[in-house]
Amino acid sequence: MSTTPPRPARGRPASRARSTGSAPERSRGGRATAVADRERGRRRPARTPTRGTGTGTGLDRLRILLVATMGAVLAGYTMLVPVAALLTGTGGVAVTADGALATAVPLWLGAHLIPVAVDGHPFGVLPLLPTLVVVALVAFCSRWAVLRLGGRVRHDAGAVVASQAGAAAAVAVLAGALLPRDMAVTAPWASMIGAGLVAGAAAGIGVVHACGAPAAWKRVLAGWPGAALAGARVAAAAMLLVAALVLTVALLASASDVADTAERIAPGAWAGVGVLVLSIGYLPNALVGALSWALGAGVSVGIARSGPFGVEPGPLPPFPPAVVLPVTTVPTAAVLVVLLPVVAGVLGGIACRRALGEDAPVVDRVAAPALAAVVVAVGAAVPAALAGGALAGGPYDPVSFHPWAVLGCALLLVGIPAVLTCAGTELARHVPMGGTDRSRTAVDRTRAARDRRRASTVGELVERRRTAGAPARRADAAWDDDGGHGDFYPYPDAVPDEEPDGAGRTAARRAAADEDTTDLDHGDDVDDVDDVDDHGPGDRRAADPTGRRAEDRTDRITRPRDRSRDD
Repeated sequence: MSTTPPRPARGRPASRARSTGSAPERSRGGRATAVADRERGRRRPARTPTRGTGTGTGLDRLRILLVATMGAVLAGYTMLVPVAALLTGTGGVAVTADGALATAVPLWLGAHLIPVAVDGHPFGVLPLLPTLVVVALVAFCSRWAVLRLGGRVRHDAGAVVASQAGAAAAVAVLAGALLPRDMAVTAPWASMIGAGLVAGAAAGIGVVHACGAPAAWKRVLAGWPGAALAGARVAAAAMLLVAALVLTVALLASASDVADTAERIAPGAWAGVGVLVLSIGYLPNALVGALSWALGAGVSVGIARSGPFGVEPGPLPPFPPAVVLPVTTVPTAAVLVVLLPVVAGVLGGIACRRALGEDAPVVDRVAAPALAAVVVAVGAAVPAALAGGALAGGPYDPVSFHPWAVLGCALLLVGIPAVLTCAGTELARHVPMGGTDRSRTAVDRTRAARDRRRASTVGELVERRRTAGAPARRADAAWDDDGGHGDFYPYPDAVPDEEPDGAGRTAARRAAADEDTTDLDHGDDVDDVDDVDDHGPGDRRAADPTGRRAEDRTDRITRPRDRSRDD
């Protein structure tokens, strides 16, 4: 026996209707509903970080900003404490909590690119890996803060960036005062500005990642600048790959020297762990050096210099990432390494061309890869400037990656291939490519100018043809039909092809025709026209400037024929 489902009572919403079924049916329905809700909850996608409404009070906003800024500072310092304890223990010094906390202070300053002086000797070659970790941490905290504040670029982003930069600058000044006695910050004002810049840049990255680019940026990036950024991303990734490839080849080629150096400075396994951790911290510096070497700028350590085009011998510090530099001889084929940045430029040009489309103008096709090359060159030169520095004033001082040379070489080796790849076909149509003959574009311009001159004189040509005695053409045709003289040219500009000096003959015959028409008025024969050859071309043109004489002559020439027909 089938039962109909219960219907909601009239006058009540379906959600508030009473259930008319039995208790077991209601219980089964409730369990089914609960199971269905749980299934929907399992299939629910992952939630994004909670975005605030932006309607909180000033105290709520201050609390969020304090949590984000102090959380980034304390988290960065806390992560460096175990590293400081490890380095201290592998160096043969007893590890204590106070010692680890004290050692982490200069490490935090170094992570913010603040050089310190040890016993009066400046130490500016700082590892870049802790800097990258700090940047990632500050970007994450800034992203969380701006989302909690409401995610509005104009109202929330500025407060987050300013709070992160100000907190880092203040803590840098405080950390400089807490250094051990044998350490000191070389320039307190520089440390404050440097820490603020690092934290502010990291906060800006996090804010843009959370809120997106402002509307003004989007409008600008909608044109060729957006294509330039696409090409810059591809070219930068290719340059990073080039640096990794060059460093890997150098490590494999000098693996024995690296192992000997590590064993000499760290004879035990525990000491070897400390050298390994320190080498990993300088791995980004080694990548910057490999990129500078691949671009042709080279690397300098003290008086030693190494590059693909030559070397200058000198001592190298006993450190595994430093012994990979060839300072005695360089293979002849090493100059081919400069082709790798050229390949990166070609890839960037292809990316710009695809982003622009096929109908982009030539100016955009040149500007986009040029801007991409500038971005890549600056992105290579800034790390080259940050990775080097003073090295305690010893024989290995200074360590330089030649940032200005890196900038110039990157502009040439990346920019020129990128521009040629993106706009080479279009430039070939507008720029003469040289040679002994005139270029195609020059010929086209000459033809266009000649066509313009012709077009400007069309009216004159028509008027000249009209006034040259066009009705005489009919007389000429009629004379030929009757077997008369077929070589008569009534037009002043008509010259037969078979007569090189046809101009003179035609003028003479026109003059003879004029004389004959005079004779025809007195009853002379038509055949006497050929007897007259002594008149110049000026007589005809002076006597008949408007072409009316041609019509009279036509009538007089045809009149004897009509008269003979009457006879």
